[in-house]
Amino acid sequence: MSDRTSPRPADTATIPDLPDLTITVLGAGNMGGAVVRALRAAGVPRHHLLVVNSSRDSSEAAARELDATAADRDKAAGTADVLVLGVKPHQILDQLLQVRDKLRPETIVISLAAAVTIADIENALPDGQPVLRAMPNTPISVGEGAVGLMHGSRVDERLHDLAHDLFSAAGVVVDITEDQVHAFIGAAGSLSGFVFSLIEAMTDEAVRLGLRRDLASRLVQQTVRGAATMLQQTGEHPAVAKNGVSSPGGTTVEGLAVLERLGVRAGVASAMQASAERSRELTEG
Repeated sequence: MSDRTSPRPADTATIPDLPDLTITVLGAGNMGGAVVRALRAAGVPRHHLLVVNSSRDSSEAAARELDATAADRDKAAGTADVLVLGVKPHQILDQLLQVRDKLRPETIVISLAAAVTIADIENALPDGQPVLRAMPNTPISVGEGAVGLMHGSRVDERLHDLAHDLFSAAGVVVDITEDQVHAFIGAAGSLSGFVFSLIEAMTDEAVRLGLRRDLASRLVQQTVRGAATMLQQTGEHPAVAKNGVSSPGGTTVEGLAVLERLGVRAGVASAMQASAERSRELTEG
């Protein structure tokens, strides 16, 4: 996709403030829907937040669920101050080719797709179109997620700040390079899935040990949340916190010894590495 039209300089001074932005989300599925929830929490009004799925019925259903507005793709692209691409990676370039002539020069394009680089996106758009990539995880839908932002060459300081404002209710927002995106996917993007799996395993075992499932779920989820919150608020190293609950000859050290014998630490590290390596493979082709 190397054909590009003549340059269209973007006047970023014309970008409205956050509550006045019109934001179009192409593909409000699991990740796109989580972004819509984060945008609503950040203060984007529902009538300024347009969702476009593969069909009108799907768009309207997503809009009802997410408290947004269903819209026609071409019209929504033409009125967008920000265009969020929430479609699958293999659909990104095709979607861009279909809307590129509808976009205004100052429209900010934000891709949520892994494996599609900023250069790929810029090459599919007119010269000068501001482009960012955002790597979120699904907990952003409840304000407890993480987002890695990568900025194209046309993103100035004002657009950088605006991108952070857009995800201000998502949780933690950090700037990363495209070289770091694979590590980010291992450390945050895919990691929530691993945590869900661990919570499921701990809950099932609590039930096997004799607790009702509803009680087991509450206790496990609160303990995981509490442990993370404690580390965030105290700044304590995890090893120090772990030692603080490990009495000599006690119950915790007995359980920790089993985790080490079974290689849980190595297993988690290997899972994170596998996700990062798969991300790199998909990007490189």
